Amino acid sequence: MLEADRLRDLLLESSGPDSGCVRQVPVVVVDCRTFTAFNAAHVDGAVNVHCPPIVRRRAGGRIPAANVVRSAEVLSDLTAGRCRAVVLYDESSQSVDELDVESNARLSLSSLSAVLPPSTPLCLLKGLSVCPPL
Repeated sequence: MLEADRLRDLLLESSGPDSGCVRQVPVVVVDCRTFTAFNAAHVDGAVNVHCPPIVRRRAGGRIPAANVVRSAEVLSDLTAGRCRAVVLYDESSQSVDELDVESNARLSLSSLSAVLPPSTPLCLLKGLSVCPPL
């Protein structure tokens, strides 16, 4: 779980210049809410999970990583360990344990944990119904 002020700090840190010669990808923020909620308001730079029910059924109730992070370049950066952290958020979760097993957030966490290197932090933003200004 990640507090909103820590997400703000991560986003501010990642907007600075790259250090060294290895490209460091900024924090990837994944919005697990509905497309409508995403379009109404979202964290700047966040990507929205896109997984229609037919894709989920064909994938055996899973969300393919390519549907969580639809940019092939960003997904490649994630799997190669070039990302500082991945932060997911939904409507207002207070803990991972309270996520419904069929929720986009739970399925996205599972999908990304299978492809991320162990050194990349994977976090769920803790419980806000409205994200604070960044």
